Amino acid sequence: MLQNQTIVKHTTVTGHRYGSAARTAKDQSIRLKADETIYSEGEHALTIYQVESGAVRIYRLTASGQRYILSFCGKGEWFGLETGTVRTDFAETVCETCIKPFRANQNAVIPVDLLHIALTNLAKAQHKQLVITEQSALKRVAAFVYEMADRHPADCEFDMMMSRSDIADYLGLTVETVARCFTKLRKKRILCLNGKLQRIVRLVDRDALIAMAI
Repeated sequence: MLQNQTIVKHTTVTGHRYGSAARTAKDQSIRLKADETIYSEGEHALTIYQVESGAVRIYRLTASGQRYILSFCGKGEWFGLETGTVRTDFAETVCETCIKPFRANQNAVIPVDLLHIALTNLAKAQHKQLVITEQSALKRVAAFVYEMADRHPADCEFDMMMSRSDIADYLGLTVETVARCFTKLRKKRILCLNGKLQRIVRLVDRDALIAMAI
């Protein structure tokens, strides 16, 4: 459990729930709206998924019902791989998202190395743990922006997609702290934020961002 972590209480979003569709759609891409549940803790882990567009948040709930985001999965990334046969976390769409399900059983043909997925996810978890235990709030946010920017290496501007609440739950910070950190990054002329929800990031000084994030 992370120390000094402030987490926003989770609120379930009503609407279409994807979980049952995975059992009827074989290798068929499915489009989902923002904040739709893909699967929940305690369900049978019968399927793994690849993100074709958009983003997915993977999270767990504490005993008090608070949310702790484990990871975000973007285009091309895989999620849903479990060590057992039962889900240990929740998966939801961050925004409008397209995912492709693959049955995870011995007879299924999955176009990816499952060991590679597991090792990649482990490496991401270890890196995140290092970031949030050894770095200041500003460095955590800078590391998060760099993580998102690294998924768009050729772009100076990209859609971050995650809300301030999502970022706070991911980094173990308050929403107010995340907002202050973005303000500092803007004042340092490292980035600009555009769009109605201030989620479009334009990198002004990528080298300065990297130096702050490491």
